[in-house]
Amino acid sequence: MYKRILIPLDGSSLSESVLPIAVLLANAFGCGIELIFVISIPMAEIPAKIKSQALSDGEYYLKERLQILSSSVRKEQLSSSVQIGQPADRIIEQAELHEKTLILMSSHGYSGVQRLLLGSVTSKVVQATRTPILVIPVRAMEIEGGLVEFERMIVPLDGSKLAESVLPHALAFCEALDLEMILIRSYNPNFPGSSVRMHDVSQIVHDSAERYIQAKLEELREKGSKRISSRIFRGHAAEQIIDFAMATPNSMTAMCTHGRHGIGRWMLGSVTNKVVQCTEEPVLVIRCIGTESG
Repeated sequence: MYKRILIPLDGSSLSESVLPIAVLLANAFGCGIELIFVISIPMAEIPAKIKSQALSDGEYYLKERLQILSSSVRKEQLSSSVQIGQPADRIIEQAELHEKTLILMSSHGYSGVQRLLLGSVTSKVVQATRTPILVIPVRAMEIEGGLVEFERMIVPLDGSKLAESVLPHALAFCEALDLEMILIRSYNPNFPGSSVRMHDVSQIVHDSAERYIQAKLEELREKGSKRISSRIFRGHAAEQIIDFAMATPNSMTAMCTHGRHGIGRWMLGSVTNKVVQCTEEPVLVIRCIGTESG
C-alpha cells in the first residue's frame, strides 16, 4: 500500500513525537522513511553565507534524527531532504513526487474553542494534499510521553461510494498492524412535523442505515476480514464520530474527503474537517477525486 512515509520536522519535540509511529509503520508496511525540513526564511534577501549555514544546519539536524531512526529501521530505508520555501507547499510537492506515499504529521492540542485550530502548516497540508495523511494530535500521547498502541480502526461510512473509497487504506492498516475494524454509521433525521411523524421517519432512516452497514459487514467478511464490527449512532455525524473515537481506546479514524482542483483543494468535506480539527485521536485522511461531498 505504501512505499514511503514522509515526515515534516521543524526542530520541535512536537514534530518529532511521530517518529516512533513512523518506525512502527515502516516496519509494518516494509516501506522507507523520508524526513523533510523546510527553511521558510526569505533566502533571496539574506547573505549567501547565512543561507549556506541555514542549509547546513538543517542537514545536520536531519542527519542526527536519521541516526536515531537507524537503530530501528534499516539505513537503506532512510532518507532526508532540506527544502526552501513555504512549508506547506514544499511538503505537498515533496509528497506528490512519488506514488504510494503517506504523510505523517503531528498537530498541537487545544481545549475549548481553540480545539478548532490545528497548527497552521499541518492544517494547510491536510486541506490541500492529494496524498494520504495520518495526523497525530499531541493528546494522542500517553501521560508518560509514550505513544498509545493502535488496536482499532474506526471507519465512518455514510452510504456513499466516496466514503467507501477509504476502505482499501483502512484494510491495509488493519492487516499490517493487526487492528480491529469498526464501521460506524450516523444518521440525523431532521423532518418538520409532528412528533409521531418524526418518530416514523427516524425509524425508517435507522433501519436503512442498519441494512446498509450490515451489508457492508457481510461484504468485507466475505473478502476475508474477520475482526470487524459495527455501530450505528443517531445524531450529528461529526459529533458522534469524535465522541466514539475518544471513547474507544487506542484507536485511529480513517475518513475520506472529496478532491477538488485549484482553490477548492483548500476545502475539506464538512464532517471530515470537523473530525480532523476537533478530535484528540489520530485521523487518517484520504482525498478522493469525485463529485460527492465528503
